[in-house]
Amino acid sequence: MGFNVTSQTGRLMKAVGSFTELASGMATMAAGTATVTVPALQRVDGVVGCVQGATGVGETVICTATSGATFTLETVGEGGSATGTSVVMWIAWGIPRA
Repeated sequence: MGFNVTSQTGRLMKAVGSFTELASGMATMAAGTATVTVPALQRVDGVVGCVQGATGVGETVICTATSGATFTLETVGEGGSATGTSVVMWIAWGIPRA
């Protein structure tokens, strides 16, 4: 299966049940790092990321910082350092803007 989307602006998604709205999007890493701002969120409380197309073996996605509506992601290679130009799909949650 091939992927042809490499960028997607964050947007709110309605969740089912009693869960709050979530924001999702994609980011292309530059030397293993990407900074993402989600205008639909007032504050980011957490992020989960997944490598869509890894440029290195064994890349893991971690969130290294959040500040307001902005967060920083890293793809960490097997050697333990930030590396790669992979596309990362993410889901973030927090307080939506009114």
